[in-house]
Amino acid sequence: MTVEPSATGPGSTFQPQEATVAGTYAALRGSKNPLDASRTAGDGIAKEVPDVGLVVEENAAALVRAVEHLARAGHDRFADLGGGIPEQELDRRNLPDLCMVAARHQPGRRWLMLDSDVLAIMHSTALYSKLPGMAVVQQDLRRTDAVVKALEAHLGHDKPIVAILGAVLHFLTNPEVTALMAALRAFLPPGSVVVVTHATSTGVDPDMVVNGSARYEKETGVPIHLRAKEDITAYADGLELLPPGVVPSPSFLPPRPEGPPPKEAPYFLMWMARK
Repeated sequence: MTVEPSATGPGSTFQPQEATVAGTYAALRGSKNPLDASRTAGDGIAKEVPDVGLVVEENAAALVRAVEHLARAGHDRFADLGGGIPEQELDRRNLPDLCMVAARHQPGRRWLMLDSDVLAIMHSTALYSKLPGMAVVQQDLRRTDAVVKALEAHLGHDKPIVAILGAVLHFLTNPEVTALMAALRAFLPPGSVVVVTHATSTGVDPDMVVNGSARYEKETGVPIHLRAKEDITAYADGLELLPPGVVPSPSFLPPRPEGPPPKEAPYFLMWMARK
């Protein structure tokens, strides 16, 4: 099911000659078929942040682990807010799409995929909108009333919901993040879990922060706000932080705790918290 398209937000109109946030993310994680503009944007960003592809891959892998963990724990209602372009295991790491991860453990799961990007919506609609319990909605996360309306329409309000904000809050200003988090805290039923990944400036060379952010905006036309760990942590205020706390994405529910440490890189920070 698809509701009325959003008229705003990154990638909300189809301009194939322009890079988009969703397309650039897909290119950086090794998508087989990104549009040329997004591939070029990813290459440009990688010149300023040499390990950015690894950072994005690790973010995607950590989100897979989080969804699997929560589905195994019994959660069967999910909202992927800013879900991006589905890859169907065709990225560099052959990672499954999050909606399919949940379905492995919760066959009756209900899933809302919401994004402003028109290509993300087109691909998700073609692949998944006819699956039972699946809804695809084009919407701008800054329109918090519309986001809450979509959550209520497709997931209801009688059971806990997992709200996933994977690599999206850093595209919002501080007031926009505050408004979105307040709306989610107010709406989500008790027992719901919010999962966040966010680009950080903590522990990163200040020149890389400045130059990488500027290059990202130059390539995509969208500002990116790298924030300190304490600011990213503060977005969980009013919620109960769950283990492992606020950690770099490779350290979030790692599949092999005894394995070698990950390569040093400016990884996204990640947390999950319960209402």
